[in-house]
Amino acid sequence: MNPTLLEVRDLNKAFGTVVTARNLNFSLQSGVITSIIGPNGAGKSTLINILTGLIAPDSGEILFHGRDITREPIARRVRWGLCRSFQVANVFGHLSLFENIAIPVLAVTRKATSFLRSTVRDKDVRREVESVLNRIGLLKQSHVRAGALSHGDQRLLEVGIALAAKPSMLFLDEPTAGMNPVERTRILQNIRELSDGGEVTFAIVEHDMDVVFSLSERVIVLHRGQIIGDGTPEQVKASPQVREVYLGEEVAE
Repeated sequence: MNPTLLEVRDLNKAFGTVVTARNLNFSLQSGVITSIIGPNGAGKSTLINILTGLIAPDSGEILFHGRDITREPIARRVRWGLCRSFQVANVFGHLSLFENIAIPVLAVTRKATSFLRSTVRDKDVRREVESVLNRIGLLKQSHVRAGALSHGDQRLLEVGIALAAKPSMLFLDEPTAGMNPVERTRILQNIRELSDGGEVTFAIVEHDMDVVFSLSERVIVLHRGQIIGDGTPEQVKASPQVREVYLGEEVAE
């Protein structure tokens, strides 16, 4: 069995009377592409926000590489290898692709400075930036302004920005949202190749079931802050409760 990267113990979160996480217990294993799905309001994005430090849980524990990170700040989680993307592409549109990737590379290598243009002449930094751009298939556009990219390429760039921080686990929040079929195929292929490379483990929140069932090795289904399904795509699709609550099929008793 693959080693555990992240473990959640008795996690709870509520906003007033709305419960978004209720006694959640699960673990995520290294090298396993996991999708987290569920109907609107199930608590998917809230869960990612808790795990990556954007909001605090009411109770429970989060362990990453065996270390309790429940109350640790975002920057420290990133430094320890836990990163994320957001539903809306979050890139520096006025900077080139090279400069977008250089910023986290400089931070990771502790060479950050206010004079970005002078620091990117560093051979080690350039090599690392070009390596990341090559891994996401955007090396040939390295000097293009990020704001001029298509929506799909901006999402790829955002993945690259996260990869530049050298994560061991990367959460992607709806990575294919707003993409056309060609862009969707490209980013899915990219995620598979990066996962097969063994350097980063992906956990994905996604509404497109074709994406979920074609990409994932494991699927966790949330409903009203609770897990109602957890297994392979085939096991989840066969679950009567999941089909009734989320996949829209009435199940005969």
